[in-house]
Amino acid sequence: MKVIKFFTLFIWMTVPALAWSNVDEAGIDGAGQLTHYYQQMQLETAESAFKLPLNIHSSEIDNRLSADVYGLISRPFDSVATALTNPASWCDFMPLNLNIKSCTSQQQTAGQTLLTFYAGRKYYEAPEAAYQLSYYYQLAAADSDYMKVILNAEQGPFGTNDYLIEVEAMPVGANTFVRIHSSYQTSLRSRLGTQAYLSTLGRDKVGFSVQGKTAAGEPVFIRGIRGIIERNVMRYYLALKAFLDTAHLAYGERFESRINTWFDLSEKFTTQLHELERSEYLQAKRREWDNQLRLQRSLLSP
Repeated sequence: MKVIKFFTLFIWMTVPALAWSNVDEAGIDGAGQLTHYYQQMQLETAESAFKLPLNIHSSEIDNRLSADVYGLISRPFDSVATALTNPASWCDFMPLNLNIKSCTSQQQTAGQTLLTFYAGRKYYEAPEAAYQLSYYYQLAAADSDYMKVILNAEQGPFGTNDYLIEVEAMPVGANTFVRIHSSYQTSLRSRLGTQAYLSTLGRDKVGFSVQGKTAAGEPVFIRGIRGIIERNVMRYYLALKAFLDTAHLAYGERFESRINTWFDLSEKFTTQLHELERSEYLQAKRREWDNQLRLQRSLLSP
């Protein structure tokens, strides 16, 4: 049982992704490709189970696990770009996910920025007991109508490797269309652990992709590893949205508002995302935020 619980942590902390459509990417720039995804999302929204400008897709190909979320956020592009192009902002929104215990941002001697995420179980956990996954931050594009950030990590737990997180955004009127993509290469150890988890603690988990309908017309959501991956990537999308929705508040009000906003957003998808009661989540996040501030201060100390 200890092994299964350990792999439960691993499943929660990996937020993987895919290629959504059959569009030929050769010769298409990032902004053009993102525009294609937006048009595709518009066509699918009316048929989606949630009737929202939001799509989630996942895949498992050649031992690479992937998931993407595409959504329209009711915030101007400038505010979204400002947040994403500041590495320190990632440590404000990524830990809103209940499985990210802390985050630190550190400048390296080569001028690179290292973002370290401390991932653990859904309940409160000190960063010292969590797994550290360190990503190098790269601002790949920053134009007036398109931006892209790439995070790379070479190694993960249980022999996994080649971690990639990409976030793209473009303006759509007064709103912003966002794509969050993440993927990693599995290992034999990680696949065996995942199978054990899915046959026990994770057997009832579902994602967002609809595989069919019941006789009563209700959607049948995907299960298994792809279902778990979709849950994770959705949590990160909601974390970014909660951060943006509360950015206008005074500094001293933001944190409490963010954790409450994230919980409210996640509870709109209770079938997929409900894990803790509000009081449990808020109490854990307050303690973890204090730990994060301590960790970040230690990096700045001479």
